[in-house]
Amino acid sequence: MGNLLTGWLLPRFGSSKVMGVGFLLFVLGFSFLGAGPWTLACLLIFLYGIALGLCVPTSNLRATQLPSTNTAAAVSLLNFSWGIGAVLCPFLIAAFLPSLGLRGFAASLAALALIFSGLHFARPVTTQVPATKPPKRLSGAWLAQLRHVSAVPLLLLFFLYVGVETALGGWVAAYEKRMPGMDSSAWALAPLSFYVFLLIGRGLAPLALGRLSQVVISTDGLLCAFVGAGIVAYSQTPPLLYAGTAIAGFGLAPQYPLYVTWFAETFREDASWLATLYFGGAALGGGVLPWLVGIIAAHTNSLRAGLILPVAVTVVLVMLSLRARPRSAPA
Repeated sequence: MGNLLTGWLLPRFGSSKVMGVGFLLFVLGFSFLGAGPWTLACLLIFLYGIALGLCVPTSNLRATQLPSTNTAAAVSLLNFSWGIGAVLCPFLIAAFLPSLGLRGFAASLAALALIFSGLHFARPVTTQVPATKPPKRLSGAWLAQLRHVSAVPLLLLFFLYVGVETALGGWVAAYEKRMPGMDSSAWALAPLSFYVFLLIGRGLAPLALGRLSQVVISTDGLLCAFVGAGIVAYSQTPPLLYAGTAIAGFGLAPQYPLYVTWFAETFREDASWLATLYFGGAALGGGVLPWLVGIIAAHTNSLRAGLILPVAVTVVLVMLSLRARPRSAPA
């Protein structure tokens, strides 16, 4: 829902105000977490889910507007900073949760979010906000944009890529714990391996973008991810699983920043209202593909069979990336 709201809010209020609202929702979501029944917790998680949906596309699109000689590198560095948070998060929880408790930890996050919300609201408006109410986008305007040669392949890239990343990053923990000799209560290392190498790849991507074309980096990375995902699906020992997750994470690393850059370069000033469709599709893919992996695993009684789905989808991503290279949309 946050992704869908972005396309309506960004053209009206600009990126700073939307980010401020997003962090304010984080404050509401974290402030009372653990203070009530399970239904209240679901409502609070719903609120900071919307917050995340607002902040991810808004900050990505803002990064494409920075005065940078290499926009893709700027977006990649932004995603690299998120990767640092994702990798550190389990360690921070392990360090502070025993002493602070859930309420104290959530309250600390709420306090940080409140500071960031204030900083964003205090920032001057850096994007042009229309003085009058933006016109409603009729179905013809949406269809006209989707007729662009890159539009549908790029939309499918957003949907399928986020699905693959979420499916691999999430299901490998369960896969690791089902391996012979593994303790089901042990801390899973496979997701850590995946996200560490995703982080390393995004840190190195700006260097590669200065030497190679974006399409070459995208296709080569996807081929690397295909090999890694295949190793994950057919691995029978933890070391082989860790190697597969590392290769897959490294190959997937540059994809999302590149797709955001292609989206901004293709649609330019229309990107702010089209964000609803593309980032909403990404969020939908992050829910659908991991769910399908679970459905396949349940029907075949084999998680390995379910993990073949991300392998197959990665092949589709290679073909789509060759069709979705940026071409400016006609006025």
